[in-house]
Amino acid sequence: MSIIIFIIVLSVLVIVHEAGHMFVAKFFNIRVDEFGLGYPPIMKKLFRWRGTDFTLNWLPFGGFVKIYGENPDPEHKEIGNDSFQTKNHGAQAAVLVAGVVANLLFAWLLLSIVLLIGINGNDGLLVKYSFFQAFWHGLLTTLKISWLIIQSLGVLISGVFLGHANLADVIGPVGLVDYVGKAAAEGISFLFYFVALISINLSIVNLFPVPALDGGRLLFVAIESIWRKPIPPKVFNIMNTVGFAILVLLMILVTFRDIRHLI
Repeated sequence: MSIIIFIIVLSVLVIVHEAGHMFVAKFFNIRVDEFGLGYPPIMKKLFRWRGTDFTLNWLPFGGFVKIYGENPDPEHKEIGNDSFQTKNHGAQAAVLVAGVVANLLFAWLLLSIVLLIGINGNDGLLVKYSFFQAFWHGLLTTLKISWLIIQSLGVLISGVFLGHANLADVIGPVGLVDYVGKAAAEGISFLFYFVALISINLSIVNLFPVPALDGGRLLFVAIESIWRKPIPPKVFNIMNTVGFAILVLLMILVTFRDIRHLI
């Protein structure tokens, strides 16, 4: 049951993230070819909305969005005015950061719902907030948690470079399955709170200037705006491939550590 809940949670968070990219791309009149629920191969085309195909795919977790011209074409084919590559750097940056903002807004919503439902205070009594109080304190809580996560990641990263990082608290997918199951067992408020924490973590980690993450893409946009030239497609694709390989390797290592810890 914990695995099913985890897949649902992960899928919702990824879909929220990709929806942020899609809506901002459409705002800037950038063509969005496909919004997929799950990952290919495709199972069924659900419907078409404003030029975008919404599809259901066989791998039942996560999702993706195909934005026209998001990745530079090494063959330098002619691209239209509705391409990501033809928009100014401000519009490109807005599209890239939209997924991060979507995850933060989703976390704010979840934390506000938790405060509406009620939480246990220091005296053990249930504390409920009014509608507007819940959303205001939900925003403050989102900002506070975000800052604490940024500080923790800063300590972790500096520790890695200085050789004294403590990786004991780093949790991978296997560890998250266990934690999500425990949170769900405690009730809907605990589950929503934990999902909000994951959503904030995903948004912040996605801003890391690593190729294959939104932060890496933002770094490329910043370099192009300063350099006044587009990054060569071959260099772009190589950097993305290397960045993706590093992320996969890190995920495998963390997952292996999670399994060893459980055993």
